[in-house]
Amino acid sequence: MQRIKVQIPESTNGVYTIKKIVGSSPNIYEQIMGFPISGKTEPHDEYTFLTKNGIPIMQDTYHEYKEHQPLWDGATGAVLITGLGIGMVNVKLLTMPHVTSVTIVEVSQEVIDMVWPYCEKDERFTLIKENIETWIPPAESRWDYAWFDSWIGEGMSLEEYDYFVREKYAPYCENIGVFVDIED
Repeated sequence: MQRIKVQIPESTNGVYTIKKIVGSSPNIYEQIMGFPISGKTEPHDEYTFLTKNGIPIMQDTYHEYKEHQPLWDGATGAVLITGLGIGMVNVKLLTMPHVTSVTIVEVSQEVIDMVWPYCEKDERFTLIKENIETWIPPAESRWDYAWFDSWIGEGMSLEEYDYFVREKYAPYCENIGVFVDIED
């Protein structure tokens, strides 16, 4: 099992909170949400969670790493990432010499303020504060791989989100991956 452990400090900004939780599953999810979650096996350790209104939207768990496998397998050349999260993907992309640039689009200034100063990055990384659902990339924009793992808008199913991003971003992206929740 693999995992990327981030070094982002605990903080709260608006509706977002970064919290460190020590434990194993299902107890880590119970600590963060108030109830256990099945299907996500995590050994005893310290985990970093990013929550929005108390709901986890990103964490540095083994399960989260596994859900990003399409990104690890597909990332090459210029990469587009939606959502900064806790900067977990940055750590892995830094180790991939065939990744030449990383553009991260994040809608929340609160998340940017809590994470960007502390997350790992180098000169290949660019952060854009925009809403991926409404952002219009510059006409000359081209990415070899795009990873869509951002908060899905209210009333939009995962299937609708998948269709939306593929239709909107196909002219700019050679390959597109979309987050899918998986069971252990």
